[in-house]
Amino acid sequence: MPPSHIPTDAAAASSSGHLDRLDRAVSRRMSMDWPHPRWSTLPLGGISLSANYGVLWYVLCLMPWALGAERPFWKAVYVAVPVTLVEMTGFAIKHLVGRRRPPVADPTQPRQIPLPASKSFPSSHAGMAVVGTFTLGTLYPQWVPALLALTLVLCFSRVYLGVHYLGDVLGGVVYGLVWGAAWTLLVPAPV
Repeated sequence: MPPSHIPTDAAAASSSGHLDRLDRAVSRRMSMDWPHPRWSTLPLGGISLSANYGVLWYVLCLMPWALGAERPFWKAVYVAVPVTLVEMTGFAIKHLVGRRRPPVADPTQPRQIPLPASKSFPSSHAGMAVVGTFTLGTLYPQWVPALLALTLVLCFSRVYLGVHYLGDVLGGVVYGLVWGAAWTLLVPAPV
């Protein structure tokens, strides 16, 4: 018999089951019980959809090019490569984890915006937002407050609009932090 201070498999499963239920309950409350007036859902939906497949971050990394910055190609590559890698590896993790999106797991939840066909965990939007903030913030420190605000709004929108559970977004943030920190530490910024 194991000592009482060491969790058993059953205790660990019960704990993870409790966390899953809590995650689903909090996410459901945000996506269904909170008010969803059109003046909030339309812009949040637009921001959320603009970030599908990293499009928002690709557009942002090209902005300095349009503004005549020095070495614009390498700066764009510095941002676009890790964003793409987070998206691609995130899809592999989603496939392995296989967590269904909230409206698929619970058909009573309304669909505020079109659902991607991919699974739910981790949120690629959150991971790409964190990596985009890391890399663009490294290149343009004056952008950091706006990038952080955009990341927070984007992460909030994914749960509020019912596309992800809160745990998916938190997992995506952690995943993005790992990628962003590793990329900015290991790959010299083209400044």
